Amino acid sequence: MTQPLHAAFSNALAEGSTLPADIQYMPPGRHRIRASQGGKPVSVEVAVSAATAAVLQSFLAAKMTAAAEGREDRPFFDFNHEDREASAWPTEFYWAGDDLQAGGVRARIEWSDAGKRAVEGRTFRRFSPTFHLDASGHVTGSEINMGGLVNRAAFKRIAPLFAAAPVDTATEPMPMQTLISTLRSLSLVEASATEEADLVTQVSRSVGSLKSEITDLKSTLATQARQRAESLVDAAVRAGRLPAKDTDARGFWVDALLRDEAKAVKALDALTINPVLARLTPGHEDAANPANLITRQEQKLAAVRAAHPSADFQTIYAKAKAEAPELFR
Repeated sequence: MTQPLHAAFSNALAEGSTLPADIQYMPPGRHRIRASQGGKPVSVEVAVSAATAAVLQSFLAAKMTAAAEGREDRPFFDFNHEDREASAWPTEFYWAGDDLQAGGVRARIEWSDAGKRAVEGRTFRRFSPTFHLDASGHVTGSEINMGGLVNRAAFKRIAPLFAAAPVDTATEPMPMQTLISTLRSLSLVEASATEEADLVTQVSRSVGSLKSEITDLKSTLATQARQRAESLVDAAVRAGRLPAKDTDARGFWVDALLRDEAKAVKALDALTINPVLARLTPGHEDAANPANLITRQEQKLAAVRAAHPSADFQTIYAKAKAEAPELFR
């Protein structure tokens, strides 16, 4: 079996910091590093991706199960790869994205008392993982001793174990690579865009296109809503609930339907059906009805509306019928 690699990460500690619940085990991307293998220095290329986190989590889960069954020791981190005291115990490995500081393969950990003292006392300032690689530079596994606190770095781009103060996520700027990845995932920029000028141009164009689509969609929806309202009013006219020639009443009910269709439909359905109006609906004229009856009905409705300009049509019709029942039998 090949000897495991030990590669120290740069983990600068800051004053006034607190112990984290997780650390960056490996930074994302492809890295050329100088590591130690079998006690000898080697130069290797390491590819770190979401698959790396999956491999390490699978390895950890298998070893944790074996440890619970008494067949293996529990995976741990030590000091200086001396394979002695534990500085911490990993509980989970996960992929945190492509950000060089916050992303990569991260390990959730439980610190030992010795580990806490060593880190808080600045005895150790860096972390070094232990792992196996295949010929293409991909991680294939690790050891029971999965890494340790050290003071020499191999990976130069790694997030600090601690921060001097909590990060204000409301004002912290988004790293460019993370921003580009987000824009690509939203299809706002092309995959080949990396220069700032290209990104700005493509985002502006994409946003402009989206705004135009939204405007067109709103216009289409508004047209469809008005057509539906008109059809509902037409149905009320055919049923004899509204006079066909009363444009004011028609406009009132169309507006009401556009504001709140459910309530307006309920109100329309509650209107009393006037047989005269039903017979006078275009296409259903009844020659037996005297023409002057229509005129008198319209005149009465107009008079009531003039006296009560703020009333709705249902109220106007009810008042007209109460005042001149002979016209609205």
